[in-house]
Amino acid sequence: MTDQHLAAAIAADDAAEDAGMHGDDRHTCHAHQCWAEDCADDPMHTNPSALS
Repeated sequence: MTDQHLAAAIAADDAAEDAGMHGDDRHTCHAHQCWAEDCADDPMHTNPSALS
């Protein structure tokens, strides 16, 4: 997939979330600007308090 495809998917997820979709249903990661599966194990997602 191309960067353009990722950018379009992020925009689509952002719009869907603004329209009421739950954030857990995203296919992309808003924080990391990547595919959700690429950062699902990132401490920011799995244990945010560990980053403090």
